[in-house]
Amino acid sequence: MDTGQKLNILSLEDSVLDFELIRDQLIHAGYNLNIERVEKETEFVFLLRSAKYDIILADFRLPGFDAFAALQLCMEICPQVPFICVSGMIGEETAAEIIKQGAVDYVLKDKIGRLPSALERALNEAKEKESRKQAEEALRESEQNYRTLADSGQTLIWASGMDKRCNYFNLVWLDFTGQSLEQQQNDGYLKSIHSGDLQLRTLLYQEAFDQREKFSAEYRLLHHSGEYRWVQENGSPRYSSTGEFLGYIGQCQDITMRKQTELELQKKNEELQKLNAEKDKFFSIIAHDLRSPFSAFLGYTQMMEEEMETFTMEELRNIASTMRKSASMLFNLLENLLEWSRMQRGLTSFKPELFLLHEQIEASIELVRDATEKKKIRMRMDIPDDLPVFTDLQMFESLIRNLVFNAIKFTPQGGEIKIEAKTIPGNSVQVSVKDTGIGMNKDMLDKLFRMNEGTNRKGTGGEPSTGLGLILCKDFVDKLGGEIWAESEEGEGSTFYFTLPGSNEPEGKSDIRNIVSPHKTYTGIKPLKILIAEDDDTSEMLIAITLKKFSKVFLKAATGSEAVKICRANPDIDLIMMDIQMPEMDGYEATRRIRQFNSNVVIFAQTAFGKINEPELSREAGCNEYITKPLNLDTLRKLMLKHF
Repeated sequence: MDTGQKLNILSLEDSVLDFELIRDQLIHAGYNLNIERVEKETEFVFLLRSAKYDIILADFRLPGFDAFAALQLCMEICPQVPFICVSGMIGEETAAEIIKQGAVDYVLKDKIGRLPSALERALNEAKEKESRKQAEEALRESEQNYRTLADSGQTLIWASGMDKRCNYFNLVWLDFTGQSLEQQQNDGYLKSIHSGDLQLRTLLYQEAFDQREKFSAEYRLLHHSGEYRWVQENGSPRYSSTGEFLGYIGQCQDITMRKQTELELQKKNEELQKLNAEKDKFFSIIAHDLRSPFSAFLGYTQMMEEEMETFTMEELRNIASTMRKSASMLFNLLENLLEWSRMQRGLTSFKPELFLLHEQIEASIELVRDATEKKKIRMRMDIPDDLPVFTDLQMFESLIRNLVFNAIKFTPQGGEIKIEAKTIPGNSVQVSVKDTGIGMNKDMLDKLFRMNEGTNRKGTGGEPSTGLGLILCKDFVDKLGGEIWAESEEGEGSTFYFTLPGSNEPEGKSDIRNIVSPHKTYTGIKPLKILIAEDDDTSEMLIAITLKKFSKVFLKAATGSEAVKICRANPDIDLIMMDIQMPEMDGYEATRRIRQFNSNVVIFAQTAFGKINEPELSREAGCNEYITKPLNLDTLRKLMLKHF
């Protein structure tokens, strides 16, 4: 605590060793000292009269006199100098008595580490006492001088009389509030204190006044601009030179900037706590919900590897069906986790476009047809054929898919799911997904759409549930500028609603995105010559099987450079399934080189490690479409119908 100014200390101590211990302790605490030691009364009195000290430290027992006698001398010669008793042993009654007679503190030598803090407090109190004394002298000598001093700074100052009412406000206070002295006097100033802070501040002031104690408060005070600003108030009792109580004096500092910083820090802390809770939920989902389908998947593959010849065709078909179900659950969960992660990091782009709601929902629910058929769930739609919306198509597809999957999960065998849409005031569209499932109680409803609340429960067919799909739906709807909510009764089913920006009547059908219906057949698609550019044998085999019904000839390339070479030799290739990540030359560079000599061939970019800007990169390279692995047959079917 080196202030750059030496601290003059007089130590009344007969032990050189104890004196050095005291000195070293204070130096270690950062004080810049000028300390003198005396042990006799005559020397002590001489130095008190001839020098000026900031503080006096006195041992309790000294040759010929004690701390009580030393304190009495200090009170007579220099009463303003703080006196601290530093003793090897002192009883509580003795300590209380010496404090009562005027010592500011006492410190035991076996706890000498407390001395720096005791000294600091004593010095602060001495400064405050000196300040009060100077203020009282200033008030006594000249009220005008005091007011001039009070008005010259930036501190808001008030003073009250013995009736607790404020009778003085400095010009700084009046300028701050934009009020006159008459308006603020007595209890008028209370109208400037924010109603939410008035009761506590008044209570603190009145209790301190009754006890003649200092008080401190923080509250909002009405500024002349019309806004409330935070102030830090410190009030102290006022006394005359003869010790007569006169009332209170208070000073306020504008701390609005500090409070704003505190509020921002509090907000950041709350956000951090939320992120930590979401992170914990994220890892809980990975640990719990990925383990179960993986366990089943790995178990069946081991059985097939070790006992393939013992299974009947029907058993193999059932195993394959179960493995597909596990893989689908894994993939759906992984998609949701990746989407949620992108949303949290602000990496999800928003690209609104105009499309017809009926056609898009019809195409989206086709992806869940297997799940509805297995549980014999009836799907119904009540959506006007010509109802357009203007929003991000990819987010909308994920939103519908998650809500419908959620409805299927909690609807029993033979149930029904109905999707409705209608226009509502404000040029918006309201979409609802209603099921006849098991429903939810009020407690579950209140916890929906919250990452840190546990709402996961198994579906009617034992399907696992994480709650992440609904969290993702909430994030998407917020991003799309709408609202989402749910209505439900236990045992009566649930209805999830969300709103989206609608669209004015389009000028022509060409303005609306054409959604290819997956119900269309392959009639009219000629057998295609297809090049599969893929370095992974398993992926290459899966693509070939998936595209078998569309192909007449398959060509294969394991590198980008090989793909370019094959294309040069086969200008009649109809479709290239171009893997982005390949050795020697990646798929984008291969596409750019192919486009130099073949602008007609259709190229589908594909990858299992898609970046947020991958679709844009693929289009810039010259690809017609971008798809992610594993290939979805319905998605691929739509693209084939679109291009061929």
